[in-house]
Amino acid sequence: MRSSRAASPEPAGASEDERRLEARLARERKARTEAEEIAERTLRDLYERQRDLELMEAVAAASNRALEMEAAMQVAVDRVCARTGWPVGHVYVPRGDRTGVELVPTAIWHLDDPERFHAFRDVTQAMTFRPGVGLPGRILDSGRPLWIVDVREDQNFPRAQAASDSGVKAAFGFPALAGEEVVAILEFFSPSVAEPDESLLELVEHLGSQLGRVVERTRARTQLTRYSQELERHSRELERANRELREFAYVASHDLSEPLRTISSFVQLLADRYRGRLDSDADEFIDFVVDGTTRMRRLIDDLLAYSRLGSRPSNASIEIGELPTITADPDQLERLFENLLSNAIKFSGPEPPLVRVFAERDGPDWRFSVVDNGIGVEPRHAERIFSVFQRLQAPGEHGGTGIGLSICKRIVERHGGRIWVDQAEGGGSAFRFTIPGSGEDGH
Repeated sequence: MRSSRAASPEPAGASEDERRLEARLARERKARTEAEEIAERTLRDLYERQRDLELMEAVAAASNRALEMEAAMQVAVDRVCARTGWPVGHVYVPRGDRTGVELVPTAIWHLDDPERFHAFRDVTQAMTFRPGVGLPGRILDSGRPLWIVDVREDQNFPRAQAASDSGVKAAFGFPALAGEEVVAILEFFSPSVAEPDESLLELVEHLGSQLGRVVERTRARTQLTRYSQELERHSRELERANRELREFAYVASHDLSEPLRTISSFVQLLADRYRGRLDSDADEFIDFVVDGTTRMRRLIDDLLAYSRLGSRPSNASIEIGELPTITADPDQLERLFENLLSNAIKFSGPEPPLVRVFAERDGPDWRFSVVDNGIGVEPRHAERIFSVFQRLQAPGEHGGTGIGLSICKRIVERHGGRIWVDQAEGGGSAFRFTIPGSGEDGH
């Protein structure tokens, strides 16, 4: 039996051109939808980046302005809450020493709804944490940000009951770092469960470094204040010691003057009355005593002059080059230059005294030079002249006691520098000394 199949009529529909047009339109709609989604994501990313930049700029500005850590931390907490939309933010700080560190709560809070979160706040204000315990303790231990998706399911969140009572669920925190030291923990809380936001965690790491600089600057300012106070105290002690030394020299010179005057008078009387009437040894002994009392008289007068630090005009020419501004004791520096200038003028040659004073960099230090055209110093005596009461000339040839350069050496060494003498070009001496530390060019 032969079977037959009825032919189906061809379905009515669009032409081939219409089908191609419909396919093209569908592709265009899909491409447009994808482009709109890309544009939307791009705009959303740009908006989030702009918010992140604004957050970083605000915290950076607050960090630069803040004199104390608390002000910068408050700005950071408020701004991070605004960026995330999370209603609760708080700061813990470490306290303790090598025997034990614990995190203690601060008064730095951000609360969108104080009434809603008061229970959680009260518990937080009463709770401290050891390293590794709770959200802040774990951050202290690792030095890195930490995210908790749901604190109700976290096994290391001691405030879980208070969080549950206040509707707190998600949490994250990050450290403020001064170098590698954790100086604060900033923590934030949300009423919703939230998965980690990697871009936010990366952002807050930068914020933690910015906030740490506030602490570094505060510590540096505190240390500078302490150093300044110590310097002021040392300056007062030095001034008192200098005053006592001047008073002692003044009193000693007067107390020694009277007995010396008596000795000198009677020795001179012996010389006038008995010179030539005794043997030659007696005449020599009398000359020794007369010469000794004369030198002693000069020594006492010079000690008195140094104690007063007086200066007298001279006919010398002094050329002063550009000199820096440095940190040094002004009284001692004045005495140092006065002694060197006095020495340069006192030991002048046949030409009128010409003294040049200038300074130049010597590595991190300033090297000062006092160069004269005087009689100079032989290299073999370059060390000896800085010893107390050392003189290269015979007594009476030049005035002085031989203590001026030893005073200069002591002053320079007290400032951490060194002093030496070179032969100047064309004759004369070049006394040079260094003062450590930075200084600014001056005039």
